Amino acid sequence: MDRSGPSERHTFVDALRGFALFGVMAANLLIFSGIVYMTESQRAAVSPSFLDRAVLFLELFFIENKFMGLFSTLFGVSFWLFLGRAQARGAPATRLFYRRIGWLFVIGAVHGWLLWAFDILRFYALWAVLLPLFVSWRPRHLLAAALMASTVLPALVAGVRVLCFPPGSPGAAFDAMALAAFSTGTYRDMLAANWSYDWYLTNSIGQIAYQVAVFGRLLMGLYLARTLALGDLERHRRLFKRVLLVGATLGIAGNAVFATEWLSDSARTVPWLAFARRLLVESGFLGFTLAYAAGLALAFPQTGLRRALSTLAPLGQMALTWYLLQTAAGMAVFYGFAGGLMGRVTPSVLAIGCIVGYLVQVVLARAWMSRFRFGPAEWLWRSLTYGATQPLRRGLVMGAEAAR
Repeated sequence: MDRSGPSERHTFVDALRGFALFGVMAANLLIFSGIVYMTESQRAAVSPSFLDRAVLFLELFFIENKFMGLFSTLFGVSFWLFLGRAQARGAPATRLFYRRIGWLFVIGAVHGWLLWAFDILRFYALWAVLLPLFVSWRPRHLLAAALMASTVLPALVAGVRVLCFPPGSPGAAFDAMALAAFSTGTYRDMLAANWSYDWYLTNSIGQIAYQVAVFGRLLMGLYLARTLALGDLERHRRLFKRVLLVGATLGIAGNAVFATEWLSDSARTVPWLAFARRLLVESGFLGFTLAYAAGLALAFPQTGLRRALSTLAPLGQMALTWYLLQTAAGMAVFYGFAGGLMGRVTPSVLAIGCIVGYLVQVVLARAWMSRFRFGPAEWLWRSLTYGATQPLRRGLVMGAEAAR
């Protein structure tokens, strides 16, 4: 168990989670804006300038799948911190954890089925059912399992997919259906398309690779929380430098392949090439994820940078609230029954909107957390977990304290 100071440890974890929200928002804007659903020719039409094409490439290279991986890793970290604080109070830690993820699944299901098919919360909850089984594993075995699930198993799925399934995919038809319904349809049209698209994603063999990779990130977070003193980051400075170097190297190689092939809609038809390509790409995803975390871990102990990064902690404390609000904002701006801008916004404008929107979230989160203990969604989640209404305003005595 990490014996480091809880305040410093949680501030760093919260700041890292707040940082991850920027990348999650940037990646999700490609979906809300309709770019993910478009064909190559449609994307070319909405990205007419060199600047737009460069911004889209940079988003794919540095952000797509890297920040959601960081978000997933931090979920594994939070699991360990939750267990530690519950055990310190003498509470039934594992039982509380299962109640916690059970309600997370409910929140994610409502989010995914009524609003947005790309919801990740329900899959965190489903995979997290397995996390208590790994608590007693030796660290090196836990690390091996995390790396295997994060890189090798998704690559195997990619190879099997090419070997056992004929070329072609119904994905193009579902993308066209989603683009039409989301950009011009009513809420009822959107709901029907959302269910169809969600069912397509759920049954896609490619989703297996993605889901296993998510589980690998959860295990990686559990490993990091168990083996690192997150309240004494200077102790691991040499390790963080190595992770930054190796992760950045793998990230550059893997994401160059990913971004180039994503933009050209290229397909792999030879099993071993599909395996090798996915292994390199998943290693690149994980490499950048860990490099980002290591870079912030190196910066955080420095006084000036620490103060700046700590401003992200309130946002990280409200990560669930802002994740859900980002969906509401994305639908309000882009969907046909609301703002109707889907398919009309260039990547460069999306980037500007993302930066401005993120800064607004940082300011609002700081204002909210200066008055309240939790974000609204976090308050609801905690109250459901403990079966009792939790005091929300600061200064009130907590009836049941929970881990971050």
